[in-house]
Amino acid sequence: MNEMQSMQKDSMDSLPSIWITIGVSGSGKTVVGRLLSERLECDFLEGDRRHTLANIKKMASQTPLDDTDRKEWLLRIEEDIRRVKLLKSEAVITCSCLKSSYRKQLTSLGQVQLVWISVPEEVLKQRLALRDKHFMKPEMLNSQLASFERIRSDERVIVVNGVLKPSEIVNEIIRQAVQRFPCLRLSWWQRSGMLEQ
Repeated sequence: MNEMQSMQKDSMDSLPSIWITIGVSGSGKTVVGRLLSERLECDFLEGDRRHTLANIKKMASQTPLDDTDRKEWLLRIEEDIRRVKLLKSEAVITCSCLKSSYRKQLTSLGQVQLVWISVPEEVLKQRLALRDKHFMKPEMLNSQLASFERIRSDERVIVVNGVLKPSEIVNEIIRQAVQRFPCLRLSWWQRSGMLEQ
């Protein structure tokens, strides 16, 4: 059995085709997600663009979203995941995934790997204070932190230090991911071949 066949045998069942960078506003989901998609040579989808206009207006007015508001948003992200899987493709998606029920909803679709970007509250506040063109204002951070449910040990989540430089964060994601999924050392077209099986 050659190296590629061995990787296929060991990793095919659990090989992620969808990577979701998760965290509160200001954690770097988009910046890191874009860089990760470049490293994986796959598509990138901004989860905030799946919010309804009503949700965006609500957040822009500094009104926190509730579970009802997020229901349609999560269903739209589900659709993206199903589309990627149907095409036997790969993608990186951003989504805050603050609650364990949200994370379970998305990972239950299979082949989904979450990446939690952990950033101290003070650093988040500093970042958001410098961001003036986003609908999510600094005042909304407290509501997101209050909604966040701690990552459990049984969840399929890679946790990384979000204070590092974005390129270093992606290096750490790749390092942890390759330990779990050795086939990630293969090129994108070889991984695509594995997803076809």
